[in-house]
Amino acid sequence: MGAFAWNAGQTVCYWRTEPLEVDWVLEGNWGKWAIKVKTDAWRPQDLKGLLEFCRLYPAFRPLLLCNEGDEAPGTEAGVTTQSWASFLMNGPRGE
Repeated sequence: MGAFAWNAGQTVCYWRTEPLEVDWVLEGNWGKWAIKVKTDAWRPQDLKGLLEFCRLYPAFRPLLLCNEGDEAPGTEAGVTTQSWASFLMNGPRGE
């Protein structure tokens, strides 16, 4: 997924401050996104790194990528949530 964003012209990096992390930080014509990917079972506390990054860097929007059908818990936690398959077809939120 990071390669997809890179090939689409986005600047791609990551952020980590033990024990918190964000899988990808994107900047480019898609906007500024902090992305966490969860393809297995996850809990709302797994979003702590994503939420902390966006608190520290408020210009970035949080995005959770997960399996199709697993979007509800992220949305309920107030995080933009999208299936990873949709992301690979359209970028963040179809942008």
